[in-house]
Amino acid sequence: MNLLLASLLAGLSIAMLTWAFRDDLVERFERDIDWLRRTMWRFSPEPFNARPWVVGLYAGWFALLPVFVLVFPVPLIGLVLWLALLLVPRLVIDRKWSKHRKQIETQLPDAVLKISSGVASGMTLAQAITHVCENLEDPIRTEFNLMANQWKLGADLITTVEESKRRLQLENFNLFASALATNARMGGNVVDTLERLAHSLEAIAHMRHEVYAATAEGRANIKVLAVAPAIMLGLACFIDIGAVGMLFTTPVGWVLLLIAGTLTATGTIWAMNIVNADV
Repeated sequence: MNLLLASLLAGLSIAMLTWAFRDDLVERFERDIDWLRRTMWRFSPEPFNARPWVVGLYAGWFALLPVFVLVFPVPLIGLVLWLALLLVPRLVIDRKWSKHRKQIETQLPDAVLKISSGVASGMTLAQAITHVCENLEDPIRTEFNLMANQWKLGADLITTVEESKRRLQLENFNLFASALATNARMGGNVVDTLERLAHSLEAIAHMRHEVYAATAEGRANIKVLAVAPAIMLGLACFIDIGAVGMLFTTPVGWVLLLIAGTLTATGTIWAMNIVNADV
């Protein structure tokens, strides 16, 4: 009975807060739709209906509130973790986007070299890009397919390459797009330009791989240190739940949590900036 009453009161409280801040929530909802639409545009320029995805995310997020509050021994801990769920979609998509861009950077030197070989064999630049799509793997195959399809529909090839450049925002792809644009305006031997560009991209990729391998241990240690406070706090809940609860229910505990969180975040960001050297 008490559990049912608590659930009803929690639901009523959420409904009242939602009504009180309905204008802010609608504005946030529209911003999230716009963000997701722009984010998916980076992966593909095809039209994407973001509204149902954001509605589903909101529905699932609100449905999990009573679960988090009732399952955790200290309701405030559950509430904090529930609020932290707001960060999960952005973190997942940003991680996927980072992986997508790294794959394209890895595949780009070979793709540029194949385009150069196609032009050397007598194809036009647009024909060479269309031809290499058959021998490439995703995700770069999708990018070149999009350029080839737009060219077939009558768009200017350089314009389509510039559009991909704006979407991907990759330094190496920017070099490729700039080389094509410069060659289109100034003329010259495009085969030689693309070959030299491909070899330069391979050298850059090799250097980045060496730096990444040299800093792998440091990144692993940073990840362990970043999650260690949360793991220790979770273990402490099973040892002395009362002491842990004081961290979330007393002003002194709030100050300690703020200090600990600030120090952990600052140290993690600082260390990641050191090991993630820009090559």
